[in-house]
Amino acid sequence: MTNNWQGYTNKMLFHSRLLLEAWESADDIAKPAFREACLNAMIQAYYSLLAEIMTNYRLPVHQLPTLDQAIKGIHQKGEVSSELKYVERLEQQDSWLAALLKSHEECSMPIERKGINHNEIPLFNESSIRYDLPGNLLSALESLKELVTYSRNFSLEW
Repeated sequence: MTNNWQGYTNKMLFHSRLLLEAWESADDIAKPAFREACLNAMIQAYYSLLAEIMTNYRLPVHQLPTLDQAIKGIHQKGEVSSELKYVERLEQQDSWLAALLKSHEECSMPIERKGINHNEIPLFNESSIRYDLPGNLLSALESLKELVTYSRNFSLEW
């Protein structure tokens, strides 16, 4: 049985949109939880897109790959992926994808507790300004959808 990465990518994009809408309408206590859940779903969609690209090169994919794993797998097969080169540039530049990955990494790490009132439990890093508002993350979600469309259209050409 082959993995349906395209279906999983679509599901994670749908979940991202639902979580973004929930974040926008949540009370102040719940907003950080919906923000992090939305970031997680978007990252899952991104890694699933990498899995889609790998399967287009007839590589078996049994779990979500990182960009390095995807590049290495395609390189070992003796092929070059223009889609992955484009994604690699996005990750390395000051782009929406680099900011998304950084925001996800920041919310995945414990927060240093200097200067925090002991009665408060911080739910996300207050210094993160990249994706701390739903409107900002909405633009990243739209860019992620465009990247998925670009990659799928590219794979249909060959």
